[in-house]
Amino acid sequence: MSKINPCAFPECALSPVAILDGERLCRGHFISVCYERLDRYDEICKGPSLSVTETESMRRFVQECTRCADSIEYGDQNLGNLDRAKLVHIILSASELGRHLRRSPRKVAAIPIKLTSDKFGAIWEEETETVLVSRHGALVRCKHPAKAGETLHFKRADTGKEAYARVAWQRPLSDDDVRIGVEFLACENFWGLDWGAVEEAR
Repeated sequence: MSKINPCAFPECALSPVAILDGERLCRGHFISVCYERLDRYDEICKGPSLSVTETESMRRFVQECTRCADSIEYGDQNLGNLDRAKLVHIILSASELGRHLRRSPRKVAAIPIKLTSDKFGAIWEEETETVLVSRHGALVRCKHPAKAGETLHFKRADTGKEAYARVAWQRPLSDDDVRIGVEFLACENFWGLDWGAVEEAR
């Protein structure tokens, strides 16, 4: 039987529950590292501008941090109320940081779409609608728990336009009500909006 490497912090023998920037972290150290990084990035965002390297580093952290915190919150049956509250706060803080890094504005829009998953062992299709749309993706209502990294086929009910999108994150609101954030793969302006006008209206 292969041995699972312990937490990356020296002298910590606890089992890892998340991987952040390639480092395996136990729950306690994951929470402390996230808070430390969020504070550091908050100070950087207060500066005059962000470099390309800083922006990409923050964007990667937001995605990894949110995905891992969400997974721990919903998957750890022994999670105490204090750690649960910390994880929720981390998710909200990371989302706030993400607002500084958006590549395009968001627009509230309920656009009818058909989602299809052809993943082996998890084939399904669903008629639903968007909650928010952006130049590069959308926030979508979904009854299926699509996992981060999965590819879904999008088809607009109004125009028939089709595209593939990668699930960036998902968050269940109830047993049959899930919100998924997606990013389109090789598709330009799937929603056909004037994003310059949307930006000016913000």
